[in-house]
Amino acid sequence: MLTDYQKVRIVELYASGESTLKIGRLLQLSPTTVNRQLHRFGVTLREPRETSTRCQVRHDAFDEISQDAAYWIGFLFADGSVSSDGQSGRVSVRVSERDRNQLVKFRTFLGSTHKVGNAPAGNYGGYRSKRSVRISIPSVRLSQQLLSLGRYQGPINDLLIQSSDFWRGVVDGDGSLGILASGYAYFGLVGSRRLLEAFLLFLKNNDLGARMTIRPDKTIFQIATAGYIAEKIVAFLYESATVALDRKAAAAAKIAAVREARLSAERARLIQIADWYQDGASLKQIGLRLGVSNVTILRWMEQAGIPRRERYGGRRRMASG
Repeated sequence: MLTDYQKVRIVELYASGESTLKIGRLLQLSPTTVNRQLHRFGVTLREPRETSTRCQVRHDAFDEISQDAAYWIGFLFADGSVSSDGQSGRVSVRVSERDRNQLVKFRTFLGSTHKVGNAPAGNYGGYRSKRSVRISIPSVRLSQQLLSLGRYQGPINDLLIQSSDFWRGVVDGDGSLGILASGYAYFGLVGSRRLLEAFLLFLKNNDLGARMTIRPDKTIFQIATAGYIAEKIVAFLYESATVALDRKAAAAAKIAAVREARLSAERARLIQIADWYQDGASLKQIGLRLGVSNVTILRWMEQAGIPRRERYGGRRRMASG
């Protein structure tokens, strides 16, 4: 009888490109047993010619940190697994079954012919996982480059810290964004303390000024914010994105639509305030019409650059200029 470990490893190894014969040797099982287990988990077996053909990949894909490369490096910093002992190396990534297209896009970027395999529900990295998909690519050069950029330890590469593409990749892997029941946008990110500290530095350097505190979250850390700041962060990361996780891009588009609707309403309100004020209404009268204080009306006018009336000869008139 197969152990749970053997069942999971059979699928993992096959998804990484290993043949059923080699898997059998590694796990001390017959190829027939391996084939039967793959069939039970709904894994489509490769044709013999696929197994015998060596898979291709661009081993230099991360040598130059282009926009797309920065994105995928960020995604791997969040959801990827990298191993290297100097003689061999491997880059693997596992995502939910619903995000299969993300691995297809990743494979396309790498110019890879490695198979995107199915993986059953199980215990991966200390947590229970639903059915997922996985790709595993053997490459010393890719793995060593990711490690040198700061995947697990040491300083994170400065070019990555400054890159919105890198951080969008990180958010697509370990972030959350959407619209709360209250109608406000929210944004959150989990990860190591050093990664979140680098992200807060990125926000500060781009005048996004989020006053977020890094808080412990089980074995990792998290930051979160909502409202206007969340909208600004999401817009900065996703507005001109060339590549993104499909469902996160869709969530960002919804946030952008809500933001534009609110800004449109605010612009219309300011036009109405300016018209009322020019017609002689006081700040208090305008505030009563809109259900806010005259102080709020004054602040809105100052922010929009609407000039105040000034007294002249006992009567008020619009300030010139």
